[in-house]
Amino acid sequence: MMTTANLNTIFSRIRIFVRGGVLLAFLGIAISCSVPEPIETTVEKTTKTIKRTARSITRTIILDDQDLIRSIGLFNFENNSLHESWDFQKIFHKGLPEYINETCLGVHVSEPETGSLLNILKKPPRLETGIIDNYSLAVLGRQLGLNAIVTGSLEDIRIMDELRGVWITKDTHHMVQVFIRVEVSDTRTATKLLDETFNRQIEIDDMEYQIIQESDTIDLPQLNETLNKLLTDVGDSICDTIKDQPWTGYITKVEGGKFMIPSGTRTGLKLGDILEVYDSSRIIEGIGGQRFFTPGLKIGEIEIVAVTEKQTAAKLVDGEGIATGSTVRRKD
Repeated sequence: MMTTANLNTIFSRIRIFVRGGVLLAFLGIAISCSVPEPIETTVEKTTKTIKRTARSITRTIILDDQDLIRSIGLFNFENNSLHESWDFQKIFHKGLPEYINETCLGVHVSEPETGSLLNILKKPPRLETGIIDNYSLAVLGRQLGLNAIVTGSLEDIRIMDELRGVWITKDTHHMVQVFIRVEVSDTRTATKLLDETFNRQIEIDDMEYQIIQESDTIDLPQLNETLNKLLTDVGDSICDTIKDQPWTGYITKVEGGKFMIPSGTRTGLKLGDILEVYDSSRIIEGIGGQRFFTPGLKIGEIEIVAVTEKQTAAKLVDGEGIATGSTVRRKD
């Protein structure tokens, strides 16, 4: 039977949904009254805002742990293109963590501590085939209390010619197109939550085109602007992907009858919280040597008896077979 508390929760979420719908309705009016800008830009911004708002409304209805902070790790993005671009390294290495921490409420990019594996490893671990080893990433992330690990790369910078215009007025335009690939690996399952390539293009003049053709280095003021736009595209996508997932913690040590979890008050955990414990001992192997954690059944409950900013100790409330590697979720 549904309790009064459950009904109140449902009605509360419906009210949020309705308010979100009203927001979407007024969004179009607000945009139509704003300062004129290129139609492509207007359409892009409007579409993105509507999609993100709808996604946020759905998240509010489905998830009940949005007050808990999701922590993610971030490897420096690699440059796999044939062009040197110091601006890419500078913008993404510093700018992406800052952008996510400043704009993505509920998600925190953890800064690698000195001596930690995430700090020591300059590049993500890879299998013999050359692809990223998501299982090793998950094991690393669990030890650090991370919900996901982000990797990425500048895949290509293409120089292209486009014919524009009609009939005899057709003219050649020089374009630079930038491609950035981003992967988000889930530490709970070792699967990919996101694997997407983002791209944007800019137009350059004949002189800039000639300079690029004669050098491997691309140094254009417009490129910085394009990289910053790509940074926001990437940051927003990472933000939504992480926030769509429920918070998960990991038991990394059992000591003196206490279960240690590398998440604490910074995550939003507090004394007395009850955590449901799930088995995570089953590992399966997929194509290409990739391995994955198979989420298991609930095996018990534990209660937080001590908590610091980054660490939690909990005692057994119910269950058996709880061991290092088990996953936890806060009980409703």
